[in-house]
Amino acid sequence: MQSKFWSSIAVFAVTFISVLLLREYTYHQLWVQGITDYQIHTAVGIFANVLIVVISYLLIKNNELFTISGLKNTKTEKWYLLLFPLIYLVSLNLLIADDPSTDMLFVNITLFVVYCLSIGFAEELSIRGFLQSHFIKHFGKSKKGILLSVLAASLFFGVIHLIKFDSGLYGEFAQLFYATFIGLMFGILLVVTKRIYPLIIVHALIDFFADFGEVGLPVLQKAADPSSLENAILIVLLTSPCLIYALVLMARYKYVEVK
Repeated sequence: MQSKFWSSIAVFAVTFISVLLLREYTYHQLWVQGITDYQIHTAVGIFANVLIVVISYLLIKNNELFTISGLKNTKTEKWYLLLFPLIYLVSLNLLIADDPSTDMLFVNITLFVVYCLSIGFAEELSIRGFLQSHFIKHFGKSKKGILLSVLAASLFFGVIHLIKFDSGLYGEFAQLFYATFIGLMFGILLVVTKRIYPLIIVHALIDFFADFGEVGLPVLQKAADPSSLENAILIVLLTSPCLIYALVLMARYKYVEVK
């Protein structure tokens, strides 16, 4: 049982990171060839996300995690708790988003919508659906076991955001913190609401409003853009309400009865 747990973790980590690295390598090769077409780059991103979805689903099935992961449940409990991340993060993204591009072709918008949905499915099924649920099954459904599982999955979610490492030391630490904060919030929300599909939709909507201004624009390779300490602190502060909300949910709601 112990060996199966760690072998599943290893398979997940290796395949997940390999897909991300392959995606970044493909992007780089396209840039080297001078290919900056928005549709081509977006299609590559969608393909990578679909691979992650397939891998995650197979691991969920193989480890019998359908109920814990929220895939089998038909009712969303306390659905209103999802309103805070949706409203807050969408509003935050709208405040800092670039103006929409002028190349809003129907095909570009359609691709972008599919891409956002693929991100929602990929990140939620992989991090919350498989990894967090796998930890819960292993560590137990006590309060301690659930909190440890949510924290472990959230830290992994934060660390994978360092793969590009194109924001300088301060910027990368900021990414680590904000991704971990959001991971903690989404992780405990899955445990409380017991259904993953609403989280997927919320995640997709957040990404939609975050990147809507880039729809149709040529995808250029970004040079290293070190973030200042002040900007990094600001990013952490702006996303700290997600951490606070996660801690409130952990303290307030009864969530140890994961069936």
